[in-house]
Amino acid sequence: MTGFSRFLRKEIIKVDEVDLSIMWTTSALIPPFGVFVPVLSTVIICFASYYFFKWINGDVIVHIRDATKNHSWTSLRMSSKAWYCSICESLLLNGIGVYCDCCGVCADTDCIKKANKRLQCKVITSKTDVFFHHWVKGNLPLGALCALCQDDCSMEPGLVDFQCCWCQRTVHTECLKGLEKECDFGPFRNIIVPPWCVQVARMKSSIHRHLLLRGVQDPGWQNWCPLVVVANRKSGNNDGGIVLSEFRKYLNPVQVLDLAERTPAAALQWSVLVAPKPIKLLIAGGDGTVSWILSSVHKMDLDPQPAVSLLPLGTGNDLSRVLGWGKQNHSEIDVEKLIGEITNAKTTFLDRWKVDVTPYRHLGIRMPSKSLYMYNYFSIGVDAQVALDFHRTRESRLYLFSSRIFNKLLYLCFGTQQVVTADCKNIQERIDLYLDGKLAPLPELESIVVLNIQSWGAGVNLWNMTGDSSTQSYKDGVLEVVGIYSSFHIAQLQVGLSTPHKIGQAKTVEVHLKATAPIQVDGEPWEQTPAIFKISLVDQAVVLVNKKNSN
Repeated sequence: MTGFSRFLRKEIIKVDEVDLSIMWTTSALIPPFGVFVPVLSTVIICFASYYFFKWINGDVIVHIRDATKNHSWTSLRMSSKAWYCSICESLLLNGIGVYCDCCGVCADTDCIKKANKRLQCKVITSKTDVFFHHWVKGNLPLGALCALCQDDCSMEPGLVDFQCCWCQRTVHTECLKGLEKECDFGPFRNIIVPPWCVQVARMKSSIHRHLLLRGVQDPGWQNWCPLVVVANRKSGNNDGGIVLSEFRKYLNPVQVLDLAERTPAAALQWSVLVAPKPIKLLIAGGDGTVSWILSSVHKMDLDPQPAVSLLPLGTGNDLSRVLGWGKQNHSEIDVEKLIGEITNAKTTFLDRWKVDVTPYRHLGIRMPSKSLYMYNYFSIGVDAQVALDFHRTRESRLYLFSSRIFNKLLYLCFGTQQVVTADCKNIQERIDLYLDGKLAPLPELESIVVLNIQSWGAGVNLWNMTGDSSTQSYKDGVLEVVGIYSSFHIAQLQVGLSTPHKIGQAKTVEVHLKATAPIQVDGEPWEQTPAIFKISLVDQAVVLVNKKNSN
């Protein structure tokens, strides 16, 4: 995580909770429209410049290159508890130092090499099934209780008392001898892969040493179902890196995979190694990341399929909302609470739709066809145009500000711009829409949305707003199709001031695109030349519904 990203997390954590859909609506209601856009642009530039210069003069960043790989070092995050170096036991002032996100060892910049040599990190594999506690001295979590006497731990300043980095038990120094030496992996043993069950192969090169996962054995524990966590450390304002770090503390580090270094196939290989037992897969990311991994599950033809739970890191997170995992991740992750919710979650199914794209011939040449998979929604028109404008800006080399609040401001800006320019006006003239083979009549529209789930545009239940009595479900093999009149109409929908145009329901949807238009599938946009789109049901993915928050 960069110093600038850490600064943004600390400075705008409260502002990040603001829902800018209301700002989009009110801005669109204030004439003249042409005046608002440059004013908003000026505000964004000032906002960005302010935080940029604050960052230049702000936090000290400790850059670490751990050649031995004995510990997984990461920079300390500012918190209410005091941190002490595990080597010299000095207080780490202003959060300047590092800690191992696997075992919890801390070090200041002068003691990193000594910590690598003297203090062992969590072992990911071993040859014996007799496993002892791995005690780490000091830096206990706030409110820790002794596992033996049940009194508060770490009440004195300094590096005092111990915690096991596997079972998470804490204990007073004087009580340590009274505990059994063998570790039972604590309350989360049923999701942990113990080291003696991990089989690895060494791959050596002239520069690096790599460990490859070769096999996973069943420890024989009752109700054992390992949890595999995947995230991109760069996604969600770099929140993905925090998620990975937090789960390495509770699981075997081999169960936590970074999509910035490995493809989804590497994470899904766990399903093959653990089969015939199923695994649970926690995906930390936005709708695009979830769709990517669910599509990889289908392409690998996994049996059994992993049961997927979600930790939202994006800006929309529509699937996460529907399945009860929330609309966005909070700044502090309560890992124990989340693990409990995953353990108690209900297994259900999610329709997987195939989108076949067949381009028309142009100058006698037909462009290659392609196929995509859809889980949330498919749309043509103004909402796809806004997503495309944002996507192009985010991919630009000049895009420096990875912040959720800044992303929402960009969406606000591009949405307001479409109120003025109306690039997708009369989208119905560019397409022919067929529902179960029948041509559907269309009024003047700027967008057509094909829905599989009950959430679109960061939480809007479009089909329910039409007043149709038929029930919408993400596992009934039926799609719902609605129309949107304009970008201004989108803003009204987001605050419940209007209703979408109901087109109908169908088991297959076909769109004949006669002119170039913006398209998006599950939040991933592109500009499409004339083509035929056919959306049909393939099968169903296995997902987990959070019973605590689901409707």
